[in-house]
Amino acid sequence: MTVPVPSPPEQPPTPRPSLAPPVPPEGARREEGSALLRYGLAVTSVAVAFVVQRALWPIAVSTPYLAFFAAVVFSSWRGGWGPGLVSTALSLLLVQYFFLPPLGGWRLDADNVVALVFFLAVSLFATTLNVRLRRANAERADLLERERAARAAAEYERARLRELFMLAPAHLVIFRGPQHVFELSNPLNTAMLGNPERLLGLPAREVGPKEEAERVGQMLDHVYTTGEPFMGREVALKLPQPDGSIREYIFDVTYTPTRDVRGQVDGVAGFAFDVTDLVRARARAERLARELSHNEEHLRLLAGASSFLATSLDSKATLSNVVRLAVPTVADWCIVDMTTGDGGIQRLEVAHAPGEPAELREPLWAPAPYEAIAPALGGAMPLLLRGQPFFIQDVTEEGLRQLTSDPGRLEVFRKLRLRSLVLVPMVAGERPLGILSFGTTWRSGRGYTAADIPFLQELANRAALSMENARLYQEAREAVRLRDEFLSIASHELKTPLTPLNLKLQALRRELDRTPGPVRRELVENYLDVGSRQLKKLAELVNDLLDVSRIAAGRMSLEPTPVDLVELVRDVVAAYEGPAARSGSTLQLECADAVTMGLWDRPRLEQVVVNLVDNAIKYGQGRPIHVRLETREGRAVLAVRDQGIGIAEDSLPRLFGRFERAVSGRNYGGLGLGLYITRTLVQAMGGTVRVESHLGQGSVFTVELPLHAEAPAA
Repeated sequence: MTVPVPSPPEQPPTPRPSLAPPVPPEGARREEGSALLRYGLAVTSVAVAFVVQRALWPIAVSTPYLAFFAAVVFSSWRGGWGPGLVSTALSLLLVQYFFLPPLGGWRLDADNVVALVFFLAVSLFATTLNVRLRRANAERADLLERERAARAAAEYERARLRELFMLAPAHLVIFRGPQHVFELSNPLNTAMLGNPERLLGLPAREVGPKEEAERVGQMLDHVYTTGEPFMGREVALKLPQPDGSIREYIFDVTYTPTRDVRGQVDGVAGFAFDVTDLVRARARAERLARELSHNEEHLRLLAGASSFLATSLDSKATLSNVVRLAVPTVADWCIVDMTTGDGGIQRLEVAHAPGEPAELREPLWAPAPYEAIAPALGGAMPLLLRGQPFFIQDVTEEGLRQLTSDPGRLEVFRKLRLRSLVLVPMVAGERPLGILSFGTTWRSGRGYTAADIPFLQELANRAALSMENARLYQEAREAVRLRDEFLSIASHELKTPLTPLNLKLQALRRELDRTPGPVRRELVENYLDVGSRQLKKLAELVNDLLDVSRIAAGRMSLEPTPVDLVELVRDVVAAYEGPAARSGSTLQLECADAVTMGLWDRPRLEQVVVNLVDNAIKYGQGRPIHVRLETREGRAVLAVRDQGIGIAEDSLPRLFGRFERAVSGRNYGGLGLGLYITRTLVQAMGGTVRVESHLGQGSVFTVELPLHAEAPAA
């Protein structure tokens, strides 16, 4: 089993065998010694034989050739043919002259000739045997030397191969037998698989994780039984680490069969190269390329989205454009939920891509409480306020329960077969506008990753900006409409007191022209009363405009002084009894035993009471008007009730707005500023103002102001 690891642990250096090739001994094929030495030995041996034979002569008369035969054998064995023949010739001469009768002469008889011939034959035979034996020994020594040299060379090559095998930057291993027993494993492979002392001799299926060892064993079985090499590219194996964790490695592996002298497979050699970093780098490069292409597509979509969303300044059209951008380009389903004025959420759009079940669109339109959306985050509103997306990459049953706590909607989501889901808030500035929900299903095979969230959030931001622009455009149009309406009403209202004043002045002029003497006092006083009322009305209109200007500019200031609210209200009621009588109404004041001393701005507080009383007279339809003043829980409470035309329910929320009117300006005068100024002044003094009304049943305006016990009496 060969598996790549990052790097082997450091081990103490081991002795390295010598890689120098063996050198055969000098003179393996040369004959030993020089020619002079060999012939010298031959002569010396004959001389020694002569001395020995002479010394033994008294007892060796019958064997004159014995010592010389030994010299011939020695010379031929030691020197070969030449020294052997020289020794034989010298021996014949010495034997014939010194040891064969007649002694001291060269005459030979028949017996001596036969003995000499026999000696010569035996000597030649012995020389031949010695030469052949010597040659055989030389050849044998040469063969032995060659064998030793071959073994030395083989050991050298084997040591060299083993060193290369052990130091190779790859995982190398040799298995033997059908059980694939470890015979050899280089340090890189051994360091990964475990204890080197226990590795050798173990079957491959007993080394490493069980599942991975079985996989490797099956590969080895195939190679061993078929004799065919196995080459695997980017084979992944999960291996235990020293800290107990599991890490996946990827490597290229080759298993080749090894054969014995008969050609039969007797084992498997394995080679593996670690390509984990290469494969992962390539995967990262491919992922980055995909993300780059994905981001380029997103940028093109966002570039088109800006111009596409800007084609309309209508909020509904903007929502429709958002859905058209999302489906089916980046989502299979898209849902738009918008915030409402009461803090809830309203579903405005549900769209799906072609091929998705259209029958599920209707159940998704059903309203759902905002706390049922993303209950794991505490509901959709906290999601909006935090400005955080909600992302599920692979939707599971648990993920669906995180998405909604509504059982019916949970069943719908199951039928949708959602794969990925992203909820992103639409926020303009710091104001949450709604939630965009993007979903992909298993039908399309698409899914979202964390890299898609910024793009979807940016798309929601641009949609929110477009909707905010549409809202601001509508508000601007409404402001322009209100301005034009106000200018029309203001011009009419400012002319209203001037017209009767001008008529009275013209009538007074005609009276002066007609009467040469003094004009009657009663007539002049009548004209002055009318003029004073119109001038007062004109002044009130101008003051209201000035007050609105001060409020808008932030220059409205108060000067608190001790004020008796009872006295102030009585003064205002007394001053408006005349106008109330002219309209057919009566003012009824109830303030028995009310303690209403406080620190307020008297002129501004008087303006508040005047606005409420004047408003009741204007819309009271000549019916009684009740003004009640009392103290309740440390606060002064002033209530002005009329029994006039009342106010429609849909007009109540905007009644205290600037330039707002609940009735037609053609039937009732005014600039629509009185209640706006009243609310602003009351709030500036720490109080509140509210209205209760029903159309045709009159209205009740209630002002509550804090009392200051430390205020001195008036």
